[in-house]
Amino acid sequence: MPRSMSMKIAAAIVTLLALGACIQWQSLGYYSRVILDGENSRAVEDAPTLRARPLCSFGGDSTCVRLFVVGDWGSGMATQVAVARAMAFVARTERPHAVISTGDNFYPSGVAQAQDPLFRTRWEQVYADSALQVPWIIALGNHDHRGSIDAQIAYGRQNRRWYLPAPYYAVTVAAAQTAVALFVLDTDVLLSDRSSRRRQLRWLDSALAVTTATVKIVVGHHPLRSYGLYGDTEVLVEQLKPILDRRGVMLYLCGHDHDIQVIEHPADRFVCVVSGNGGKSRRTRYGAFTKVAWTGGGFVYLACRADTSVVAQVIASDAHALWCDTLGVHRQGLEPRTR
Repeated sequence: MPRSMSMKIAAAIVTLLALGACIQWQSLGYYSRVILDGENSRAVEDAPTLRARPLCSFGGDSTCVRLFVVGDWGSGMATQVAVARAMAFVARTERPHAVISTGDNFYPSGVAQAQDPLFRTRWEQVYADSALQVPWIIALGNHDHRGSIDAQIAYGRQNRRWYLPAPYYAVTVAAAQTAVALFVLDTDVLLSDRSSRRRQLRWLDSALAVTTATVKIVVGHHPLRSYGLYGDTEVLVEQLKPILDRRGVMLYLCGHDHDIQVIEHPADRFVCVVSGNGGKSRRTRYGAFTKVAWTGGGFVYLACRADTSVVAQVIASDAHALWCDTLGVHRQGLEPRTR
């Protein structure tokens, strides 16, 4: 090989190594800033300015299903109290049919029994406003698994607002012309136990195949897509995503990252919504396919309509709407890709 060619190849290798080191350094810098910020951050990197805007109201629309989505809420911190007040304020006019919890319902280690005082101090008392006395559709998070899952299920038999009949299950919420089928997964076990993963995914595939609901939504704790601290969950991308693509799922709702993100990845036929900002608040960032990202406490308000579209709004802990967009319509008919 001519010396000039060898030198070009060597220079190219050095350039690639330098680029890789730069990317790793940038990522390391981001993760370091996340850790230094702690759980009360309001920082969103590479973000456009979000300003308060009028709420898109659907409270008077009898044909749509209205859902609040909040996760990682059971901290007992000031963020949880502020977000609960915001939820109550919006709920008084919007009248949600249900609240969806994306998990980590009780920090740091779940609950020990159905009579655990955390049910009262972290949930009943915090979300006591009359406008929030609607069913809570519960997913389990990794912190919940540090305690007793059976206790959370048993509590649901005592308090019918706490809807958790099993670690994973399906439920339909309907209003007039619209039915929303929710398929709630136990992603902590799905990720850690291969046999449970197979069972859950087979169940999900079969359940999605037979539903006739207007809108199909899958709920888990761990993010399939995220630009926050945890990033994409590879097992979910590889094994859950094909089912969501094939079965016409509109949204994948999750938490785990303590922020709010809406991600429309071009390889997906569904939209990923991270809503894990209900009790803690961690630095996050925009990525290549971010539609919106927020941290500082908040929740997501979904209005599911009879035409299969979903209007999503990000509501901050001061009860101001920050972002609103219609999801889903333009994604129908896209051919799914593997990554």
